[in-house]
Amino acid sequence: MGTPHAFEPEKLFCGLLYTDADAYRCAKERLISDLGPVDLESEEMSFSAFSDYYSYEMTGEVKRRFLSFEKLVPPDTIAEIKERTNAIEAEMSEGGCRTVNLDPGLIGHGRLLLPTTKPAGHRIALRDGIYIEMTLFYSRGGWHTFPWTYRDFASERVMAVMSKIRASYIKERRAMMKKGKL
Repeated sequence: MGTPHAFEPEKLFCGLLYTDADAYRCAKERLISDLGPVDLESEEMSFSAFSDYYSYEMTGEVKRRFLSFEKLVPPDTIAEIKERTNAIEAEMSEGGCRTVNLDPGLIGHGRLLLPTTKPAGHRIALRDGIYIEMTLFYSRGGWHTFPWTYRDFASERVMAVMSKIRASYIKERRAMMKKGKL
């Protein structure tokens, strides 16, 4: 019989989709206020190159950035974090349309997890209408996709950002192990 242990903390990040730079800055400030200091901010990249899913709602060319946060978090807090980011999206909406889309996620030693409110066969129910999926897995020195992996997450550019976030996580994890906190 296995013995349950506390979950090892993981690296929290958030993907931001937006068309307006002011909306991005406002969302970034809100995220920092709610989730703590940022230790990585990616360059701006085009999301419209992968999908036009948000173009109508956000009216214009949709851009993407990623933020990662200094503090590692227990993975069982991701549903609450998703609810908080959904609340920020709702508060920043104008005329029933979102000005930002916020996608929090977690990077652990060998995986990247994304919570969502959309059920599907490969997603696992967490609580209160929040599901989670493994979007990428890390093995043999690199990220690998699944059939359901979003096209932007499957791109080399996004995987490079996720590798930087993972490297930060590994460094923080090692420091915690040295201090006996893991």
